[in-house]
Amino acid sequence: MANPTSFLFPLSLTLLLLQSCLFSFASAEILNVTTDKSALLALKAHVSSKDPHHVLISNWSSSTPICTWVGVTCGSKHLRVKALNLSYVDLVGTIPPHIGNLSFLVSLSIGNNSFHGSLPNELSRLYRLQFLDLSYNEFSGEIPPWMGLLNKLQILFLNGNNFEGSIPQSLSNISSLQRINLAYNQLSGSIPSSMFKMPTLQQIVLLSNKLSGPITSVFFNASSLLQFIDLSDNELSGGLPMFDHLPNLKNLSVAQNHFSGVLPEIGNLTMLTSLVLYENNFEGTIPSSLLKCRQLQFLDMFNNNFTGRLPPEIGNLTMLTFLYLAQNKFEGAIPSQIGSLQKLDHFAVYSNYFSGPIPYVIFNISTLRYIKMGFNNFSGDLPSNMGLFLPNLLALALHGNELSGTIPNSILNASQLIVLDLGHNSFSSSIPKAIGNLRFLEALILGYNELTIQSPELRSLFSSLSSCKHLRLFSLAKNHLNDVLPNSVGNLSTSLQRLGLNDCNIKGNIPKEICNLSSLIDLTLSHNELGGPIPTTIGRLHKLQGLFLSGNRLKGSIPYKLCHLGSLDTLGLSGNELYGHIPACMDNMTSLRNLYLDFNRLTSSIPWSLWRLTDLLLVDLSSNSLNGPLSLDIGNMNVLTAMDLSRNQITGRIPVTIGGLKSIVNLSLAGNRLDGSIPTSIGELEKFLQEDSLYTSQLHHSCQIMDFVVRLECKSPHAKKKRL
Repeated sequence: MANPTSFLFPLSLTLLLLQSCLFSFASAEILNVTTDKSALLALKAHVSSKDPHHVLISNWSSSTPICTWVGVTCGSKHLRVKALNLSYVDLVGTIPPHIGNLSFLVSLSIGNNSFHGSLPNELSRLYRLQFLDLSYNEFSGEIPPWMGLLNKLQILFLNGNNFEGSIPQSLSNISSLQRINLAYNQLSGSIPSSMFKMPTLQQIVLLSNKLSGPITSVFFNASSLLQFIDLSDNELSGGLPMFDHLPNLKNLSVAQNHFSGVLPEIGNLTMLTSLVLYENNFEGTIPSSLLKCRQLQFLDMFNNNFTGRLPPEIGNLTMLTFLYLAQNKFEGAIPSQIGSLQKLDHFAVYSNYFSGPIPYVIFNISTLRYIKMGFNNFSGDLPSNMGLFLPNLLALALHGNELSGTIPNSILNASQLIVLDLGHNSFSSSIPKAIGNLRFLEALILGYNELTIQSPELRSLFSSLSSCKHLRLFSLAKNHLNDVLPNSVGNLSTSLQRLGLNDCNIKGNIPKEICNLSSLIDLTLSHNELGGPIPTTIGRLHKLQGLFLSGNRLKGSIPYKLCHLGSLDTLGLSGNELYGHIPACMDNMTSLRNLYLDFNRLTSSIPWSLWRLTDLLLVDLSSNSLNGPLSLDIGNMNVLTAMDLSRNQITGRIPVTIGGLKSIVNLSLAGNRLDGSIPTSIGELEKFLQEDSLYTSQLHHSCQIMDFVVRLECKSPHAKKKRL
């Protein structure tokens, strides 16, 4: 009879073996978790002290389980790290090779930090990785070829780094890749022809690199799943290939390259919603097949060489919200079918050769926010009801056409307007009296028309515009204002930066209240009939960069307060009746580059302080009564390109230091009382001599100095001339 306990031995042995296996498995699991922990702590150690949000310092502690750490996600089965997300936490550091030990990692996202250096080869061991986001860091070097070993990768974002070199061919081996973004790097060379053939590829973004060469072969046998292609801002060239084998394509951008030729027929792209072609060298007409892309919402053809007329079939693209055809060579009339684009937000056709009247239907598209039709040959009147159906309009720019008639009062109904630019047309009659109702206006440009304002309408206009608290640019230049500049000009917005009232027949004095416009950068009142003194209060406009008062009847001396304009770049006071001295304090105007004081009645000598403005580019003091000798400091003006001191009463010799004017091109000293020899240092003025054929004399007798722009002549019969 068998021993009843004999079966216990094999059972005990089995249990012992099972316990041993379980212990070994648990030990291995603990070991693997420990490996993950070591890898993460290595990453923490490679992050510099700059952890501004204390993400790692406060949360990644060796005394707590790693699955509770911020940014760490563990799998429920093995408790191994499967996802690491440290995006947008402003970390600075490098990636340690230990990260390659996170063998269960499926997703790694550290975008928008300041990690730098190269990527360690050990990351190639992350064979489970499906999502890799290293975008917007400071990684450098070449994109490592080992990335082609990550054959489960679906998403790869390397954009916004400093990667350079060519795109590795090995990336084409990632058969599961769906989205790849390599934008905003320094990548160069051609695009690998196999890159678009990855069977699951849906999105490829390569913009803002230095990629070059043609792309014709790139799209041969490209993935039919492609939906999004962006190759913008590179150095790619040649023509565009056919895309009719990409039925799912929704977005195609090839802007800012060197592409040329005519567009291929692309009518089979029935899913296309965005086509961006701006800043290339495309030519020819708009393909008829493009006008069959009924889903198209965004069409940007800006700055190419497209020609021909805008086809009536443009009205078929009823989904369009953005139509940008500016800076091409389109011609003819805008078809009335444009009125069918009832979802249009942005309509830009400026800088073409369009002509004829502007279709009234454009002003019935209530969704429009931007209408930009300047610099064409449009003619005729604007519709009287043009503003009634534009509740969302922010900008209306019709600058530089041949439009005429009155400015419709209905424009005041477009109450959201920020920019109203009707300049350089032939509008007549008056300005709508309640223009100030457009209280969001930032730019009002009505200059270079035939508008007429009689007193006291100008005062009413400025009073109305005082309601426009955001106004930054206002131009009424070259109109028939025939009025006195009212004191209420000082009530305009303190945000006003540019005021253009030149060539308007404005009379009276410049109001002292103009100093209230504390943000002014440019003040242009030239070529009017303004009289009286220059108000000293202008010296309070400390942001002023351009002061243009030429061609008036201003009297008195140049105020010393103008020397307070430390930001002034250009001072134009020519053609007035100013007298007295040039202010001795001019050396305080350290930003001054252009000085026009010609055709006045200025006397005394040129102040030494003027020659201390060594960054001056142009000086015109001609046709005054300036006297005295020229300072030796004239030679310090080594960037000066033009100087006219002619028709004054300057005496003495031409300083030998005049050879220091190394950049001078135009120089005139004619009509003065200079004597002595012409300095041989004139021969050192290379740019000046390249511009003109000049002669000089080796004699030491009195010379009559003629216009240096033309020639130098000496009257002595013993003069020996030589060509410089």
